[in-house]
Amino acid sequence: MHISIADARQLAETFLAKGGITPTDAAIIADILLEAELRGRKTHGFIRLTGIKSRYEQSERVDIRVDEEKGPCVRIDGGNQPGYLVAYRAMEFAIERAKQSGASIVGVHNTSHCGMAGYYVDMARKADIIGLLFVDCLPRITPQGGTEAILGTNPIAVGIPSNTVPLLFDMSTAAITNGDLLVAMQEGTPIAEGIAFDPEGEPTTDADAALKGSVRPFGGHKGFGLALITQILAGALVNAATIPPPGKNYGLLIVAIDPTNFVPLTQFKTEVDSLVARLKENRREAGISEILIPGERAYRQRKVHLAKGIHLEDTLVNQLT
Repeated sequence: MHISIADARQLAETFLAKGGITPTDAAIIADILLEAELRGRKTHGFIRLTGIKSRYEQSERVDIRVDEEKGPCVRIDGGNQPGYLVAYRAMEFAIERAKQSGASIVGVHNTSHCGMAGYYVDMARKADIIGLLFVDCLPRITPQGGTEAILGTNPIAVGIPSNTVPLLFDMSTAAITNGDLLVAMQEGTPIAEGIAFDPEGEPTTDADAALKGSVRPFGGHKGFGLALITQILAGALVNAATIPPPGKNYGLLIVAIDPTNFVPLTQFKTEVDSLVARLKENRREAGISEILIPGERAYRQRKVHLAKGIHLEDTLVNQLT
């Protein structure tokens, strides 16, 4: 079903409000999910709505609050609120602190899945702040050479201010994300060979079996290393669960840096732009028409979707309606 951006936003906000989420908070969550749809990341878009509403209705929550502060380091208790809200508020806080003091480090615990990590570092980029985000989540990834899930999909995201293309890096440390598995299940398609195991530790191409089992880290030992480091930075360091159970006590680590601590903003952006331009001028492989910068493809897709609307599966729209 093709749907306008305004109608999609209203659908998401209304659906969340039916679960008891306030209009202000529903608008924030809806915007994060809608941005994922706009940027072509359906794995982190409206397919997540039913899970968010269900968890909200079943869980007990308290207000988000600062529970520890030492110099530039601040720890936030998410109050078991939806990760989308907690990450949004924490990044707002980190950006404000960075503008006041030059830099801030914000650790978050007691929250849940926050969706597309790139959304939050993009908030920093738009404010002319460098934003880094490390996210700890439920066990999905095996160690290199193992078959048992013990590390989260543990995304890492970075947003960097520039004058030209939005420089936005957002990656999962898993060979395939939970969202990709959910989409494969919805579409009834198999996943690639060699990236997932069923609950018994046997290789599988079945998305449902993989979701119940485990997936490999991306890039072998390199992805394993990044997933492990992220789990420590966004788990043990911030008082979150080092091996969190599903939906409970996920952690975040946010680093926000004002570039003007080191150089004038115009100089920084000019240097970033120069590097981007030089990358795009690089001699290309045969068959490659253009070199894209991290975040560029997504923002081009976003522009198209803003003008033409987005496509949602009929079954999903009916379920939400």
